[in-house]
Amino acid sequence: MTQHLSTLVIIIVIFIFGIYRRVRRNIGWQELHPRKLVIRTCILFIIGLALLSAGLTHPISLTSDVAGILVGILLGYYGAALTTFEKREKHWYYRPNIWIGSTVTFIFLARLIYRFYRMYTSGILTDAALQKQTNGYQNISAAVGSSWTAGLLLIMFAYYIFYYLILLKKKKHFTQTEN
Repeated sequence: MTQHLSTLVIIIVIFIFGIYRRVRRNIGWQELHPRKLVIRTCILFIIGLALLSAGLTHPISLTSDVAGILVGILLGYYGAALTTFEKREKHWYYRPNIWIGSTVTFIFLARLIYRFYRMYTSGILTDAALQKQTNGYQNISAAVGSSWTAGLLLIMFAYYIFYYLILLKKKKHFTQTEN
């Protein structure tokens, strides 16, 4: 097995594990850990801000990004409204709406698969292109994708950021009403 192939296999395994965790977080009762939610929110915010700043150079891309953020915020509010909460012993649990979380995950996966398909068909992922790497900036811009795919990606980031912020707010409200 060549080094390129083994690296690709490792990336695919990590990607599949990440998808498994994402799907697992959308199904069934989840314990409400404020610290984990804050960490996830910060990470998603930083990555989302980096993606948004990359799209600021083109007005069409900016429009797509803003539309994606607005759709993500609306889905986050709607998903939080459909989320149920329950206190078991001393801990709070929440059950997210499986359909909204699955839809956001599907949009993310469809966008990612589409990008890899486009990169493969354009020759960016071929061995010759990977070995040459002479036009690095063109490869990077082709790998990032078109403006509408970036907007689709920002749906996921905005959804989870606002969904987690609402969960944190509700957790705070629950603990205040307990005392």
